[in-house]
Amino acid sequence: MLKKLPWQDICKFLSGAFFVSAGVLVYLYRAQVSVPLLGTNFIATPELSGARSLVHTILFVTCFYLGFLRNRDGICQ
Repeated sequence: MLKKLPWQDICKFLSGAFFVSAGVLVYLYRAQVSVPLLGTNFIATPELSGARSLVHTILFVTCFYLGFLRNRDGICQ
């Protein structure tokens, strides 16, 4: 039998992960650091880090809302 997934706990974990990754990507963008990807010839430019930081910030806010602010009944606390 399948067990119900604790979606709020998953969103809480993901919000922390997206917060950290958005912070690192903003740092790489502001410091103008290019990052080579291991095992490839591709180099992630600072502009790419800036775009990814925006996406991760949006995902952080979404997961933070779903994990911490939204009640299980669908009503904000």
